[in-house]
Amino acid sequence: MEIIFNIKILLQRLLLAIVSVIGLFTPISHAQEPIDLILLYQEALRNDSLLSSARFQNEAAQELVKQGKSLFLPSITMNASFDKQNKERKFLTPSLPSNDLLSGKKANYKTYDYGVTLKQPLFNYSAYAEYKKILAQTSLSDKQLIKTQQDLIFRISKAYFETLLAKDQVDLFQYQRAAIQEQLSKAEAQFEAGLISVTDINEAKTKKALIEAQQISAVQKLKIKKREIQIITGKLPGKLTPLNPVIMFTEIDNLANDWITIAQENNLELQIKRDEIKIAESEIDSRRSGHYPTINAIASRSRNWDKGGYPYGATKNEGMRSYSDTIGVEITIPIFSGGMTSSRVREAVLLKSKLEEDVDYLRKGIELRVRDYYLSLQTNFAEIKAYQQAMKAATLQLESTQLGFQEGLRNSVEVLDAQQILFNAKLNTLEARYNYIMNFINLKLSVGMLSIADLDEINQYLMAS
Repeated sequence: MEIIFNIKILLQRLLLAIVSVIGLFTPISHAQEPIDLILLYQEALRNDSLLSSARFQNEAAQELVKQGKSLFLPSITMNASFDKQNKERKFLTPSLPSNDLLSGKKANYKTYDYGVTLKQPLFNYSAYAEYKKILAQTSLSDKQLIKTQQDLIFRISKAYFETLLAKDQVDLFQYQRAAIQEQLSKAEAQFEAGLISVTDINEAKTKKALIEAQQISAVQKLKIKKREIQIITGKLPGKLTPLNPVIMFTEIDNLANDWITIAQENNLELQIKRDEIKIAESEIDSRRSGHYPTINAIASRSRNWDKGGYPYGATKNEGMRSYSDTIGVEITIPIFSGGMTSSRVREAVLLKSKLEEDVDYLRKGIELRVRDYYLSLQTNFAEIKAYQQAMKAATLQLESTQLGFQEGLRNSVEVLDAQQILFNAKLNTLEARYNYIMNFINLKLSVGMLSIADLDEINQYLMAS
Protein backbone atom coordinates (compact mmCIF):
# COMPACT_ATOMS: atom_id res chain seq x y z
CA MET A 1 0.00 0.00 0.00
CA GLU A 2 2.93 2.34 0.79
CA ILE A 3 4.35 1.76 -2.69
CA ILE A 4 0.97 2.48 -4.31
CA PHE A 5 0.65 5.64 -2.30
CA ASN A 6 4.14 6.80 -3.28
CA ILE A 7 3.31 6.22 -6.93
CA LYS A 8 0.16 8.26 -6.48
CA ILE A 9 2.25 11.02 -4.91
CA LEU A 10 4.57 11.08 -7.91
CA LEU A 11 1.67 11.14 -10.39
CA GLN A 12 -0.09 13.94 -8.56
CA ARG A 13 3.15 15.91 -8.42
CA LEU A 14 3.61 15.43 -12.15
CA LEU A 15 0.07 16.59 -12.93
CA LEU A 16 0.42 19.58 -10.65
CA ALA A 17 3.75 20.48 -12.23
CA ILE A 18 2.21 20.35 -15.73
CA VAL A 19 -0.68 22.54 -14.68
CA SER A 20 1.73 24.93 -12.96
CA VAL A 21 3.91 25.28 -16.05
CA ILE A 22 0.88 25.83 -18.25
CA GLY A 23 -0.37 28.42 -15.81
CA LEU A 24 2.93 30.32 -15.94
CA PHE A 25 2.44 30.94 -19.65
CA THR A 26 -1.32 31.49 -19.55
CA PRO A 27 -1.94 34.92 -18.09
CA ILE A 28 -5.50 35.66 -17.10
CA SER A 29 -7.21 38.57 -18.70
CA HIS A 30 -9.99 39.53 -16.33
CA ALA A 31 -11.32 42.22 -18.58
CA GLN A 32 -11.59 40.28 -21.81
CA GLU A 33 -13.34 37.00 -21.02
CA PRO A 34 -14.95 35.14 -18.12
CA ILE A 35 -12.68 33.14 -15.87
CA ASP A 36 -13.42 29.49 -15.28
CA LEU A 37 -12.31 27.33 -12.35
CA ILE A 38 -9.21 25.93 -14.08
CA LEU A 39 -7.87 29.40 -14.94
CA LEU A 40 -8.48 30.58 -11.40
CA TYR A 41 -6.64 27.53 -10.05
CA GLN A 42 -3.65 28.29 -12.27
CA GLU A 43 -3.62 31.78 -10.84
CA ALA A 44 -3.71 30.33 -7.33
CA LEU A 45 -0.77 28.02 -8.08
CA ARG A 46 1.38 31.06 -8.77
CA ASN A 47 0.28 33.20 -5.86
CA ASP A 48 -1.01 31.14 -2.93
CA SER A 49 1.20 31.73 0.10
CA LEU A 50 0.25 28.48 1.85
CA LEU A 51 1.31 26.40 -1.16
CA SER A 52 4.58 28.32 -1.50
CA SER A 53 5.30 27.77 2.18
CA ALA A 54 4.64 24.02 1.86
CA ARG A 55 6.95 23.79 -1.14
CA PHE A 56 9.81 25.46 0.75
CA GLN A 57 9.19 23.18 3.71
CA ASN A 58 9.31 20.12 1.45
CA GLU A 59 12.56 21.24 -0.18
CA ALA A 60 14.08 21.78 3.25
CA ALA A 61 12.99 18.27 4.27
CA GLN A 62 14.81 16.79 1.27
CA GLU A 63 18.03 18.27 2.62
CA LEU A 64 17.56 16.24 5.79
CA VAL A 65 18.18 13.04 3.81
CA LYS A 66 21.64 14.30 2.81
CA GLN A 67 22.31 15.20 6.42
CA GLY A 68 21.21 11.74 7.55
CA LYS A 69 23.51 9.97 5.08
CA SER A 70 26.44 12.07 6.29
CA LEU A 71 26.12 10.41 9.72
CA PHE A 72 27.56 7.18 8.22
CA LEU A 73 30.36 8.78 6.19
CA PRO A 74 33.90 9.53 7.38
CA SER A 75 34.79 12.95 8.70
CA ILE A 76 38.15 14.67 8.21
CA THR A 77 39.36 17.50 10.40
CA MET A 78 42.54 19.53 10.25
CA ASN A 79 44.15 21.74 12.85
CA ALA A 80 47.09 24.09 12.65
CA SER A 81 48.70 26.58 15.03
CA PHE A 82 51.62 28.99 15.18
CA ASP A 83 53.01 31.00 18.07
CA LYS A 84 56.06 33.08 18.81
CA GLN A 85 57.43 33.37 22.35
CA ASN A 86 60.31 34.98 24.24
CA LYS A 87 61.22 33.17 27.45
CA GLU A 88 63.90 31.19 29.20
CA ARG A 89 63.98 27.54 28.27
CA LYS A 90 65.77 24.73 30.06
CA PHE A 91 67.37 21.88 28.19
CA LEU A 92 68.47 18.43 29.22
CA THR A 93 72.15 18.04 28.48
CA PRO A 94 73.18 14.40 28.15
CA SER A 95 76.84 15.37 28.05
CA LEU A 96 76.79 16.25 31.73
CA PRO A 97 77.31 13.40 34.19
CA SER A 98 74.01 13.93 35.97
CA ASN A 99 71.98 14.81 32.88
CA ASP A 100 71.13 18.07 34.57
CA LEU A 101 68.90 20.72 33.14
CA LEU A 102 70.82 23.75 32.13
CA SER A 103 69.15 27.12 32.12
CA GLY A 104 69.30 28.84 28.88
CA LYS A 105 69.03 32.45 28.01
CA LYS A 106 65.79 34.10 27.13
CA ALA A 107 65.34 33.73 23.46
CA ASN A 108 62.74 34.05 20.74
CA TYR A 109 61.42 30.82 19.37
CA LYS A 110 58.57 29.78 17.07
CA THR A 111 56.30 26.78 17.31
CA TYR A 112 54.47 25.23 14.37
CA ASP A 113 51.79 22.55 14.85
CA TYR A 114 49.49 20.90 12.36
CA GLY A 115 47.54 17.68 12.21
CA VAL A 116 44.91 15.78 10.23
CA THR A 117 42.39 13.36 11.74
CA LEU A 118 40.07 10.94 9.92
CA LYS A 119 37.18 9.35 11.78
CA GLN A 120 34.96 6.59 10.33
CA PRO A 121 31.88 5.49 12.31
CA LEU A 122 31.75 1.72 12.72
CA PHE A 123 28.82 1.41 15.10
CA ASN A 124 26.51 4.24 16.10
CA TYR A 125 22.98 3.22 16.97
CA SER A 126 21.98 6.85 17.48
CA ALA A 127 22.93 7.68 13.87
CA TYR A 128 20.87 4.75 12.59
CA ALA A 129 17.80 5.85 14.59
CA GLU A 130 18.27 9.44 13.47
CA TYR A 131 18.36 8.39 9.82
CA LYS A 132 15.12 6.40 10.26
CA LYS A 133 13.54 9.49 11.79
CA ILE A 134 14.70 11.64 8.87
CA LEU A 135 13.16 9.25 6.34
CA ALA A 136 9.86 9.39 8.24
CA GLN A 137 10.06 13.19 8.39
CA THR A 138 10.66 13.35 4.64
CA SER A 139 7.69 11.08 3.97
CA LEU A 140 5.57 13.26 6.24
CA SER A 141 6.69 16.38 4.38
CA ASP A 142 5.73 14.82 1.03
CA LYS A 143 2.24 14.08 2.32
CA GLN A 144 1.93 17.56 3.83
CA LEU A 145 2.73 19.06 0.43
CA ILE A 146 0.11 16.91 -1.30
CA LYS A 147 -2.41 17.81 1.40
CA THR A 148 -1.68 21.49 0.86
CA GLN A 149 -2.19 20.99 -2.88
CA GLN A 150 -5.50 19.24 -2.24
CA ASP A 151 -6.49 21.97 0.21
CA LEU A 152 -5.78 24.56 -2.47
CA ILE A 153 -8.11 22.76 -4.89
CA PHE A 154 -10.74 22.74 -2.15
CA ARG A 155 -10.20 26.39 -1.14
CA ILE A 156 -10.29 27.79 -4.66
CA SER A 157 -13.34 25.66 -5.56
CA LYS A 158 -15.13 26.73 -2.38
CA ALA A 159 -14.35 30.39 -2.98
CA TYR A 160 -15.37 30.13 -6.64
CA PHE A 161 -18.77 28.51 -6.08
CA GLU A 162 -19.59 30.56 -3.00
CA THR A 163 -18.93 33.66 -5.10
CA LEU A 164 -21.17 32.30 -7.85
CA LEU A 165 -23.90 31.55 -5.31
CA ALA A 166 -23.61 35.04 -3.86
CA LYS A 167 -23.85 36.53 -7.38
CA ASP A 168 -26.90 34.37 -8.18
CA GLN A 169 -28.52 35.43 -4.92
CA VAL A 170 -27.94 39.10 -5.77
CA ASP A 171 -29.54 38.54 -9.20
CA LEU A 172 -32.44 36.61 -7.68
CA PHE A 173 -33.13 39.34 -5.12
CA GLN A 174 -33.00 41.86 -7.95
CA TYR A 175 -35.53 39.77 -9.91
CA GLN A 176 -37.77 39.45 -6.87
CA ARG A 177 -37.55 43.17 -6.16
CA ALA A 178 -38.57 43.96 -9.76
CA ALA A 179 -41.49 41.52 -9.57
CA ILE A 180 -42.72 43.05 -6.31
CA GLN A 181 -42.35 46.54 -7.76
CA GLU A 182 -44.41 45.50 -10.80
CA GLN A 183 -47.11 44.04 -8.56
CA LEU A 184 -47.02 47.18 -6.39
CA SER A 185 -47.61 49.34 -9.45
CA LYS A 186 -50.58 47.17 -10.46
CA ALA A 187 -51.96 47.28 -6.93
CA GLU A 188 -51.63 51.05 -6.78
CA ALA A 189 -53.54 51.35 -10.07
CA GLN A 190 -56.34 49.14 -8.73
CA PHE A 191 -56.34 51.09 -5.47
CA GLU A 192 -56.79 54.33 -7.39
CA ALA A 193 -59.68 52.65 -9.16
CA GLY A 194 -61.16 51.69 -5.80
CA LEU A 195 -60.90 47.96 -6.48
CA ILE A 196 -58.60 47.01 -3.55
CA SER A 197 -57.85 48.31 -0.07
CA VAL A 198 -54.75 50.12 1.17
CA THR A 199 -53.80 46.92 3.00
CA ASP A 200 -52.68 45.38 -0.27
CA ILE A 201 -50.50 48.42 -0.96
CA ASN A 202 -48.86 48.27 2.45
CA GLU A 203 -48.21 44.53 2.11
CA ALA A 204 -46.41 45.06 -1.20
CA LYS A 205 -44.34 47.94 0.20
CA THR A 206 -43.34 45.82 3.22
CA LYS A 207 -42.21 42.91 1.05
CA LYS A 208 -40.30 45.28 -1.21
CA ALA A 209 -38.46 46.82 1.76
CA LEU A 210 -37.55 43.37 3.11
CA ILE A 211 -36.23 42.24 -0.27
CA GLU A 212 -34.18 45.43 -0.60
CA ALA A 213 -32.61 44.78 2.80
CA GLN A 214 -31.81 41.19 1.80
CA GLN A 215 -30.35 42.43 -1.48
CA ILE A 216 -28.03 44.85 0.33
CA SER A 217 -26.81 41.98 2.51
CA ALA A 218 -26.31 39.77 -0.56
CA VAL A 219 -24.25 42.47 -2.33
CA GLN A 220 -22.02 42.81 0.73
CA LYS A 221 -21.62 39.03 0.91
CA LEU A 222 -20.59 38.98 -2.77
CA LYS A 223 -17.86 41.54 -2.08
CA ILE A 224 -16.56 39.42 0.81
CA LYS A 225 -16.45 36.27 -1.33
CA LYS A 226 -14.50 38.08 -4.05
CA ARG A 227 -12.00 39.16 -1.40
CA GLU A 228 -11.56 35.52 -0.39
CA ILE A 229 -10.58 34.75 -3.99
CA GLN A 230 -8.16 37.67 -3.90
CA ILE A 231 -6.43 36.25 -0.81
CA ILE A 232 -5.78 32.99 -2.68
CA THR A 233 -4.93 34.33 -6.14
CA GLY A 234 -3.47 37.73 -5.31
CA LYS A 235 -6.05 39.72 -7.28
CA LEU A 236 -9.75 40.43 -7.37
CA PRO A 237 -11.57 38.21 -9.87
CA GLY A 238 -13.30 39.58 -12.90
CA LYS A 239 -16.40 37.93 -14.32
CA LEU A 240 -16.64 34.28 -13.33
CA THR A 241 -18.08 31.67 -15.68
CA PRO A 242 -21.51 30.83 -14.21
CA LEU A 243 -22.92 27.43 -13.35
CA ASN A 244 -24.78 25.84 -16.24
CA PRO A 245 -28.48 26.05 -15.25
CA VAL A 246 -29.38 22.87 -17.15
CA ILE A 247 -26.51 20.68 -15.96
CA MET A 248 -27.69 17.27 -14.80
CA PHE A 249 -26.07 15.99 -11.64
CA THR A 250 -25.54 12.27 -11.14
CA GLU A 251 -26.09 10.25 -8.00
CA ILE A 252 -22.91 9.44 -6.06
CA ASP A 253 -21.24 6.11 -6.82
CA ASN A 254 -20.33 3.45 -4.26
CA LEU A 255 -21.76 2.84 -0.82
CA ALA A 256 -20.88 4.83 2.27
CA ASN A 257 -18.78 1.96 3.66
CA ASP A 258 -16.78 1.85 0.42
CA TRP A 259 -15.89 5.52 0.78
CA ILE A 260 -14.98 4.98 4.43
CA THR A 261 -12.64 2.11 3.48
CA ILE A 262 -10.94 4.35 0.92
CA ALA A 263 -10.59 7.10 3.52
CA GLN A 264 -8.92 4.80 6.06
CA GLU A 265 -6.16 4.09 3.54
CA ASN A 266 -5.81 7.39 1.71
CA ASN A 267 -6.90 10.23 3.97
CA LEU A 268 -3.84 12.47 4.21
CA GLU A 269 -4.51 13.54 7.79
CA LEU A 270 -4.31 9.89 8.80
CA GLN A 271 -1.22 9.33 6.65
CA ILE A 272 0.50 12.28 8.31
CA LYS A 273 -0.40 11.05 11.80
CA ARG A 274 0.94 7.60 10.99
CA ASP A 275 4.21 9.14 9.85
CA GLU A 276 4.32 11.06 13.12
CA ILE A 277 4.10 7.68 14.89
CA LYS A 278 7.04 6.42 12.81
CA ILE A 279 8.99 9.51 13.84
CA ALA A 280 8.08 8.83 17.48
CA GLU A 281 9.30 5.22 17.15
CA SER A 282 12.60 6.45 15.76
CA GLU A 283 12.85 8.93 18.62
CA ILE A 284 12.48 6.05 21.08
CA ASP A 285 15.33 4.21 19.35
CA SER A 286 17.41 7.38 19.34
CA ARG A 287 17.02 7.81 23.08
CA ARG A 288 17.72 4.13 23.74
CA SER A 289 21.02 4.59 21.93
CA GLY A 290 22.24 6.26 25.11
CA HIS A 291 22.64 2.75 26.49
CA TYR A 292 24.80 1.55 23.59
CA PRO A 293 28.48 2.10 22.89
CA THR A 294 29.81 3.95 19.88
CA ILE A 295 32.74 2.65 17.87
CA ASN A 296 34.84 4.72 15.48
CA ALA A 297 37.94 3.94 13.44
CA ILE A 298 40.49 6.74 13.75
CA ALA A 299 43.59 7.64 11.76
CA SER A 300 45.61 10.79 12.44
CA ARG A 301 48.90 12.45 11.59
CA SER A 302 50.44 15.37 13.46
CA ARG A 303 53.63 17.42 13.11
CA ASN A 304 55.37 19.75 15.58
CA TRP A 305 58.34 22.01 14.91
CA ASP A 306 60.06 24.35 17.33
CA LYS A 307 62.41 26.74 15.57
CA GLY A 308 65.03 28.90 17.28
CA GLY A 309 65.80 29.57 20.92
CA TYR A 310 68.14 26.65 21.45
CA PRO A 311 71.38 28.01 22.92
CA TYR A 312 72.81 24.57 23.59
CA GLY A 313 73.38 21.88 20.97
CA ALA A 314 71.46 23.59 18.19
CA THR A 315 72.43 25.97 15.48
CA LYS A 316 70.75 29.30 15.04
CA ASN A 317 68.08 28.16 12.60
CA GLU A 318 67.86 24.54 13.58
CA GLY A 319 64.79 23.43 15.47
CA MET A 320 63.30 20.45 17.21
CA ARG A 321 60.78 18.36 15.30
CA SER A 322 58.31 15.72 16.45
CA TYR A 323 56.08 13.41 14.42
CA SER A 324 53.05 11.35 15.32
CA ASP A 325 51.03 8.90 13.19
CA THR A 326 48.11 7.08 14.76
CA ILE A 327 45.62 4.47 13.60
CA GLY A 328 43.17 2.66 15.82
CA VAL A 329 39.68 2.18 17.15
CA GLU A 330 37.87 4.47 19.56
CA ILE A 331 35.16 2.96 21.78
CA THR A 332 32.88 5.02 24.01
CA ILE A 333 30.80 3.08 26.54
CA PRO A 334 28.12 4.81 28.64
CA ILE A 335 28.28 3.66 32.26
CA PHE A 336 25.90 5.76 34.32
CA SER A 337 23.82 8.84 33.49
CA GLY A 338 21.83 9.23 36.68
CA GLY A 339 18.73 7.60 35.15
CA MET A 340 18.40 10.34 32.51
CA THR A 341 18.52 7.96 29.52
CA SER A 342 15.87 5.59 30.89
CA SER A 343 13.58 8.49 31.80
CA ARG A 344 13.89 10.02 28.32
CA VAL A 345 13.03 6.64 26.77
CA ARG A 346 9.90 6.34 28.92
CA GLU A 347 8.91 9.87 27.96
CA ALA A 348 9.22 9.03 24.24
CA VAL A 349 7.15 5.85 24.70
CA LEU A 350 4.37 7.85 26.36
CA LEU A 351 4.39 10.43 23.57
CA LYS A 352 4.07 7.64 21.00
CA SER A 353 1.08 6.23 22.91
CA LYS A 354 -0.52 9.67 22.82
CA LEU A 355 -0.11 9.80 19.03
CA GLU A 356 -1.70 6.36 18.68
CA GLU A 357 -4.75 7.58 20.61
CA ASP A 358 -4.84 10.67 18.39
CA VAL A 359 -4.88 8.45 15.30
CA ASP A 360 -7.76 6.40 16.68
CA TYR A 361 -9.77 9.53 17.45
CA LEU A 362 -8.98 11.02 14.04
CA ARG A 363 -9.97 7.79 12.28
CA LYS A 364 -13.39 7.82 13.96
CA GLY A 365 -13.84 11.49 13.11
CA ILE A 366 -12.99 10.90 9.46
CA GLU A 367 -15.45 8.01 9.29
CA LEU A 368 -18.18 10.27 10.67
CA ARG A 369 -17.20 13.07 8.29
CA VAL A 370 -17.23 10.83 5.21
CA ARG A 371 -20.59 9.36 6.13
CA ASP A 372 -22.00 12.86 6.67
CA TYR A 373 -20.82 14.14 3.28
CA TYR A 374 -22.07 10.97 1.58
CA LEU A 375 -25.56 11.34 3.08
CA SER A 376 -25.56 15.08 2.35
CA LEU A 377 -24.81 14.35 -1.30
CA GLN A 378 -27.71 11.95 -1.48
CA THR A 379 -29.93 14.55 0.18
CA ASN A 380 -28.74 17.29 -2.20
CA PHE A 381 -29.45 15.06 -5.20
CA ALA A 382 -32.99 14.41 -4.00
CA GLU A 383 -33.47 18.07 -3.08
CA ILE A 384 -32.46 19.28 -6.53
CA LYS A 385 -35.11 17.12 -8.18
CA ALA A 386 -37.74 18.05 -5.60
CA TYR A 387 -37.04 21.80 -5.77
CA GLN A 388 -37.07 21.73 -9.55
CA GLN A 389 -40.54 20.18 -9.44
CA ALA A 390 -41.55 22.71 -6.81
CA MET A 391 -40.27 25.53 -9.01
CA LYS A 392 -42.36 24.31 -11.96
CA ALA A 393 -45.44 24.04 -9.77
CA ALA A 394 -44.78 27.48 -8.21
CA THR A 395 -44.42 29.02 -11.66
CA LEU A 396 -47.81 27.64 -12.73
CA GLN A 397 -49.33 28.76 -9.44
CA LEU A 398 -47.99 32.30 -9.88
CA GLU A 399 -49.30 32.51 -13.44
CA SER A 400 -52.71 31.31 -12.29
CA THR A 401 -52.79 33.77 -9.37
CA GLN A 402 -51.72 36.69 -11.56
CA LEU A 403 -54.50 35.83 -14.03
CA GLY A 404 -56.99 35.66 -11.19
CA PHE A 405 -55.79 39.05 -9.95
CA GLN A 406 -56.33 40.57 -13.37
CA GLU A 407 -59.86 39.16 -13.42
CA GLY A 408 -60.59 40.35 -9.91
CA LEU A 409 -60.74 36.84 -8.45
CA ARG A 410 -57.48 37.09 -6.45
CA ASN A 411 -56.04 39.91 -4.40
CA SER A 412 -52.57 41.46 -4.44
CA VAL A 413 -51.46 39.68 -1.26
CA GLU A 414 -52.11 36.30 -2.88
CA VAL A 415 -49.99 37.32 -5.86
CA LEU A 416 -47.18 38.40 -3.55
CA ASP A 417 -47.41 35.12 -1.66
CA ALA A 418 -47.23 33.16 -4.92
CA GLN A 419 -44.20 35.21 -5.95
CA GLN A 420 -42.56 34.46 -2.62
CA ILE A 421 -43.17 30.72 -3.02
CA LEU A 422 -41.56 30.78 -6.47
CA PHE A 423 -38.67 32.88 -5.16
CA ASN A 424 -38.05 30.44 -2.30
CA ALA A 425 -38.16 27.48 -4.71
CA LYS A 426 -35.57 29.15 -6.98
CA LEU A 427 -33.34 30.05 -4.02
CA ASN A 428 -33.57 26.54 -2.57
CA THR A 429 -32.75 25.03 -5.97
CA LEU A 430 -29.69 27.26 -6.28
CA GLU A 431 -28.44 26.38 -2.82
CA ALA A 432 -29.03 22.65 -3.34
CA ARG A 433 -27.03 22.69 -6.59
CA TYR A 434 -24.09 24.49 -5.02
CA ASN A 435 -24.30 22.33 -1.88
CA TYR A 436 -24.10 19.22 -4.08
CA ILE A 437 -20.88 20.46 -5.69
CA MET A 438 -19.27 21.44 -2.38
CA ASN A 439 -20.27 18.22 -0.62
CA PHE A 440 -18.78 16.27 -3.54
CA ILE A 441 -15.52 18.20 -3.11
CA ASN A 442 -15.62 17.69 0.65
CA LEU A 443 -16.15 13.95 0.20
CA LYS A 444 -13.20 13.58 -2.19
CA LEU A 445 -11.03 15.68 0.14
CA SER A 446 -12.02 13.62 3.19
CA VAL A 447 -11.06 10.33 1.54
CA GLY A 448 -7.77 11.84 0.31
CA MET A 449 -8.62 11.54 -3.39
CA LEU A 450 -9.23 15.16 -4.45
CA SER A 451 -7.21 15.82 -7.60
CA ILE A 452 -6.90 17.98 -10.70
CA ALA A 453 -9.10 15.44 -12.51
CA ASP A 454 -11.92 16.27 -10.07
CA LEU A 455 -11.29 19.96 -10.66
CA ASP A 456 -11.63 19.42 -14.40
CA GLU A 457 -14.83 17.41 -13.88
CA ILE A 458 -16.32 20.15 -11.75
CA ASN A 459 -15.29 22.74 -14.31
CA GLN A 460 -17.56 20.94 -16.79
CA TYR A 461 -20.52 22.07 -14.66
CA LEU A 462 -19.90 25.62 -15.84
CA MET A 463 -21.38 27.13 -18.96
CA ALA A 464 -19.33 26.69 -22.11
CA SER A 465 -17.72 29.91 -23.29
